[in-house]
Amino acid sequence: MNRSKLAFCITVALLLVGFSTPSVRGQMFPASEGIWINDGYNTTTFSQGKTNPLGYRISVLVSAPDLPETQRVEIRFTSRVGPTTADQNFTLVLQPRANGHSPPQSALEVEIPFQIPENSTTQTIIRHVPKTSYGDGYDVTVLEDGRSITQVPQEIGKLLQRYTAVDRGMKDELRWRLIWINSDEDMDLRTKSLQSLVESTFDMQWDADSFQPNMIKVDDDGHVNEPSVAVQSHDADDLPQDWRSLLPFDAIVIHREDYLRYKSEQPPWWKPLMQWVHGGGVILIRGTQPDQINDTQKISTSTPALDAGAIDALAMTASQTLRTNAASMSSNWAQLNAIDQQFGGIGETVQNEIDVFEKFRLSVENALSSNSPGLRLGSSKGMTAFPYEAGFLVQLPARDANQPVDILDWRTTKRMLGFNAYRTLRRGVDPMIGTQRFFEWLIPGVSQPPVYTFMGFLGLFVVLVGPVAYRKTTKSGRSYLMFLIAPVLAIATTAAMMAYGIIADGFGTRLRARQITWVSADGDAMSRTRSTYFAGIRPSNGLQFPANASVTVLLDNEETSWEDRVDERFETRGRVTVSDDEIRFSSRLLPSRQQRQFVVEQPRDQFGTVRITESEPEAVKRVSVEVKNECQLHLQEILVRDQDGLFFMAENVSPGETARAKLLASLEASKLMGEWYKRQWLVNTKTNRQSDSADQQTRRRMLTQTFDVVNKIRSTLSLTAAPTDGVFEYELQQRMQLGKSLPNNSYIALADLSDDVPAIDGVSIENSIHFVMGDLP
Repeated sequence: MNRSKLAFCITVALLLVGFSTPSVRGQMFPASEGIWINDGYNTTTFSQGKTNPLGYRISVLVSAPDLPETQRVEIRFTSRVGPTTADQNFTLVLQPRANGHSPPQSALEVEIPFQIPENSTTQTIIRHVPKTSYGDGYDVTVLEDGRSITQVPQEIGKLLQRYTAVDRGMKDELRWRLIWINSDEDMDLRTKSLQSLVESTFDMQWDADSFQPNMIKVDDDGHVNEPSVAVQSHDADDLPQDWRSLLPFDAIVIHREDYLRYKSEQPPWWKPLMQWVHGGGVILIRGTQPDQINDTQKISTSTPALDAGAIDALAMTASQTLRTNAASMSSNWAQLNAIDQQFGGIGETVQNEIDVFEKFRLSVENALSSNSPGLRLGSSKGMTAFPYEAGFLVQLPARDANQPVDILDWRTTKRMLGFNAYRTLRRGVDPMIGTQRFFEWLIPGVSQPPVYTFMGFLGLFVVLVGPVAYRKTTKSGRSYLMFLIAPVLAIATTAAMMAYGIIADGFGTRLRARQITWVSADGDAMSRTRSTYFAGIRPSNGLQFPANASVTVLLDNEETSWEDRVDERFETRGRVTVSDDEIRFSSRLLPSRQQRQFVVEQPRDQFGTVRITESEPEAVKRVSVEVKNECQLHLQEILVRDQDGLFFMAENVSPGETARAKLLASLEASKLMGEWYKRQWLVNTKTNRQSDSADQQTRRRMLTQTFDVVNKIRSTLSLTAAPTDGVFEYELQQRMQLGKSLPNNSYIALADLSDDVPAIDGVSIENSIHFVMGDLP
């Protein structure tokens, strides 16, 4: 090849690289600082340069994931001229960029007011912001006393390509995100363990050439950034002190010895970590030694979710799938190579990759033969999973001190967790495009056409125009007046119908709330509240939520997919202001005469529990027990199941009071729970009036387009039995309706709503319910 041809090829190659979008796996992780991973886009600084006329520097960092998840925003203030001489008031403004978010009308404007106290040299402010869009592109402005400290905004975040955002967004939703907590116990095994994790997902890659077993995919800092899995490695002291910072992650991997030590020492980040688990998070405990298999009481006193035989069966299925997929991929690459050779392609390079795949397949075949004792991960290796309220503590299979976590361990863990492995399925809500499940929890009779009343108005109009007006004018010889009377009556009828609709809905604000509080035996709780609001007149102060909550907007969506929306004009959904003591949404998120829904998850420390204070020691003589309400709320009805499986029921127990609960037969208890659930249950009130052909067309579109992110994840992962409304609602249904029943030594109760549930002062609460469930101490 002459020089001119070589130069031409190099130029073309450079142009192709320049115009192509970098793949996710091609981006490397720079050095981390705390829980943060700086991807090169998610930080900016005011004011830059050696000369700083302001006398201080403000750095802004936002969490790197593009996911529509609670976003952590960190503000770092540094004075360059010594301690501040007075209090300084700032406001950070994040204005979404049109090419930085998808769908185009889903992003929120963000305002974060903060104060730097007098005599400060450095301050770090951390806020957690509701995020309702995919992407993280913002124009960033800092205001001091209402005036911008720079002439032009800074930019933060990455740009999105409009027509590839849907595909990238769904891939990010399916990616398994883990945090690996470093430990001196197995630091030399970290790379091997994480490399096994990457190899365990080889059949989940989207690109044919993305899996290359001969390449190490773990960098020196222990980070993995692959299409199907992402891992951040951190020291334990880097873990955040707010549970919401962990929401973008699916699981945390920690060494057994460290877990037990931190459980005893209770460092500042421990309680937020367990709050995250309480709300659905997963902790994977590695490093169990063979002689520690049965020593599980230190980890959890709960009953394991699966027995050893069930885990052995899962391991066998995982190994069979691994072998089958490895063989299939090796065969597919051989076919590609044959085709490539026919067209004179780079057959030698492809053949090298085929050889690597075949070597990997043979190693899998040898290691995971059906007779291998290593497949008995439950019965021989001690693998087990303990429920921790909505979350799980998983003891990974025991290995010798010099053995890493292997491929089968990872695959069996993923299969065992099922839908609990994915944060979006655990939460059961997506704020980007909404869902038809919005119509399951509406305020009855509000913002809906009163059909029968309107029929009455129309009937009255017909009577007035026909038998009354026509006969009157005809008898008087003035029938020409009908040309005036009929339009006047029509206008009057229309006005009356509109006035009735407005007056019937009222001018106040209404709330329908469905609160589920899951209490641990020590009295701490996590609650999930699904609230529907209606405002006759838009509230000027917006909606105010607790500062420690995670708030998600739940939209109504019936027929508009994400793909349909990419060409819509860009417009923000509204504004959210996050301060020290509240999360406030602007009134734009609650338009007049429309229903809007929000899902709020919130930890409730020392919420209290229900306790049996007096009981007959012999079950056959037990006809009643004495229960005490240690909760903060009045309990309207309580159903208790003791350690022997007997049911007892009490009514109207105030906080701190005791009551005598009478014995109920199992059938009576089952009927009672069914009646409780049906008092306010999730029923879709939307009537489908489409024709059969239109309905078939919609179903075909739903197979290829994204109308509901939760359902899309369920179908893509073949988890069609996974819940659609999150793990809290799923557990409630299991206990009250579907035969799982109430576990021994637990209770369920109906209570008043918590005081901080209403987000608007003076709201009228209608058709609401609060379920409290938990374990007896």
